[in-house]
Amino acid sequence: MTNTYNISGMTCSSCVEKLSQRFKAIPGVTAVDVNLKEQKADLKADRNVSLKEVEAALADLPKYKVSEKPEAKTFYQTYKPLLTVFTYIFIFSTAYQIHLGEFSAHLFMNHIMAGFFIGLSFFKFLDLNSFATAFTNYDPLAQRWNAYGFIYPFIEIVLGFLFIAGKFLLFANILTIVVLSISTIGVYQNMKKKFQCACLGAGFNIPLSNITIIENLAMIAMAIWGIFPGLFIFSL
Repeated sequence: MTNTYNISGMTCSSCVEKLSQRFKAIPGVTAVDVNLKEQKADLKADRNVSLKEVEAALADLPKYKVSEKPEAKTFYQTYKPLLTVFTYIFIFSTAYQIHLGEFSAHLFMNHIMAGFFIGLSFFKFLDLNSFATAFTNYDPLAQRWNAYGFIYPFIEIVLGFLFIAGKFLLFANILTIVVLSISTIGVYQNMKKKFQCACLGAGFNIPLSNITIIENLAMIAMAIWGIFPGLFIFSL
């Protein structure tokens, strides 16, 4: 008898190994197949293994959530964490424009970019190891140089500081274009593999999708505008 369960929270091969060991310890289980890409586990047993037993096996590992059937999520439910962060960034950037008394596209975009980098790096630092592992699944540079996954949040912090301080903006814009272009290529190449997007760290199960690409391209466009403002008709 084979029981299939959906597992959320898996980000790497070590997760697969850890869960496999836990499931094999359940009485009656004879074979286990944990699939990272599909976020599921097949448990072969000589009896029916209940959901409660599987949950009990992971009771001290709250990172992983088990369900018998995948819950259909709306667009808002899927991307709620990301949309919430971007909404806060937009609100604070707009509030500063109101404080100035006049709209400055240059400052507005700098503050949007600063909020983007600082805000998203915060979530990555909550579990840096898991982020680095998840990032390696799709970022081309992180796949070739493992340390890049650990360095990336620090790059975001530096970029956020430079944009909000208004210092070394040419360097900041060029670096933004480079790192996000690399990441965007990786996202495009791996969208069909059902990997988790690591933009908010490993704590949220946000899939790689066109939303990730649009997010990156928007930042790249703002960085290009920062270097060549004359290219855009809305330059102010």
